[in-house]
Amino acid sequence: MRTLSKLLVMALLMVPLAAHAEPEGLEQWQKNHPEASKELGDWVKAHPEAAEKFFEWDGHHPERSKEFVTWTINHPTDNIDVFALEHKGWQGFDKIMEHHRPAAEAFMAWARKHHDAAEKLMSHSGGLKWAGDHLYADSWHMEHPKAK
Repeated sequence: MRTLSKLLVMALLMVPLAAHAEPEGLEQWQKNHPEASKELGDWVKAHPEAAEKFFEWDGHHPERSKEFVTWTINHPTDNIDVFALEHKGWQGFDKIMEHHRPAAEAFMAWARKHHDAAEKLMSHSGGLKWAGDHLYADSWHMEHPKAK
């Protein structure tokens, strides 16, 4: 009976650990990170054209957008120029830098401020695009339809 009790206690202790082992579901991201979600939404509203470019870029290059967020968090004092020098030739990112630099820098500030939420969102391939399409679509789809 003691062995059974010990096994039961061990199993109960491991359940919370197992629950945290899987990546957070995208559907839960907004609920689990309300402040980060609100501030990302504010960024989308302030920079709808840039947001569209970021969402598109994440949809086509999720590994690169994840690397951008990870790099941003791991280099808290470096600006976007340093990133661009280290990542030359990234298709799409050069256009974001050229036309939407203030928005890109604001996005970097958001990722640094909410690093845990940003990493969780980017742990899903296309997570940023998903957020744009599901959480913030009203802020950029209607006012700024995609160019043909």
